[in-house]
Amino acid sequence: MVVTSHTVVEVWRRLGFAGEFGYWHQVGGAGVDIFFVISGFVITLSTMRAAAAGGADASWHFLLRRIIRIVPLYWVYTAVKAMVVVLVGSRAFHSTIAPDYFLKSIFFIPAVNPAGQVLPLLESGWTLSYEMLFYLSFALAIWVRKPPLRFCLVLMSLVFALGVVFADQVVIGFFGRTLLFEFLCGGLIARLWTWRPPLPAYLAPALVVFAVAALFVFPAVPVDRLFAVGLPAAALVMGMAWLERYRAISRLSGHFKLFGDASYTIYLSHGLSMPVFIMLAQKAGMHSMAIIFTFTVVAVFALGGLLYVAGERPLTAWLNRQVGRKMALASTP
Repeated sequence: MVVTSHTVVEVWRRLGFAGEFGYWHQVGGAGVDIFFVISGFVITLSTMRAAAAGGADASWHFLLRRIIRIVPLYWVYTAVKAMVVVLVGSRAFHSTIAPDYFLKSIFFIPAVNPAGQVLPLLESGWTLSYEMLFYLSFALAIWVRKPPLRFCLVLMSLVFALGVVFADQVVIGFFGRTLLFEFLCGGLIARLWTWRPPLPAYLAPALVVFAVAALFVFPAVPVDRLFAVGLPAAALVMGMAWLERYRAISRLSGHFKLFGDASYTIYLSHGLSMPVFIMLAQKAGMHSMAIIFTFTVVAVFALGGLLYVAGERPLTAWLNRQVGRKMALASTP
């Protein structure tokens, strides 16, 4: 959804606005909300043992694993974007990048770019500022041995309130959005997942139907994003997770596992590869906006899958081995 939304904008910018694919641009932004809910679900479900144990060691181990998963790859693509800016420029930058802006970008600190937008150098990385805040809140909860979801609710509510009050301040004002609470929706779904007995079987398809209607059939609801998009996104994630309890659906979903694994690479790389594929399509003689759009989306996903297999997967595995080895040596008497 994010890729299609951004591709629509890039196609319009290069070929001229024609209103075509406007629907995909409208609904595509909800991909971010789904991403936040999934993140809350996965983190809560996968750290229940660490949260139960608590303490500084468990907290640091959790945070270190998250840093390995998120930061190195983000730095790689940010460096690539910096080289592109220096060599050929971009819409927001001409040929130089202010050092303080670059440092804020790589350390997930909200900053204003030369175009006047609160966006990092790698534009899609704005969501990672929210992600890192959630990780820090979760790690702190594990450290002080508090229930993570309740602790995160209090802490993130405080950050949100400060963001609303000090909306004119770039860093804290950036977090004055209800997007923060979508992580907690995912965490609540993870808690429900562990209930015994499980929730009724009919609930999953009902949730999916509701979510599809709210996100794709009636997407323009004039209420806060948390209610218009966040809750339907939570319903979609919950419904799809529960549907995987059915063996046939679980087998079917397994065929798409690569794209799930590669989603982070696709998310980081698509802003760099998308303009290139559009230009290649034009040079190849493609004139139809529909053909260029389809070619670009497919090519972005194919390249993202290759970059994941060749880059992210071995890099993350190597870093985990190095860290695991050092932790084992440190714990040896």
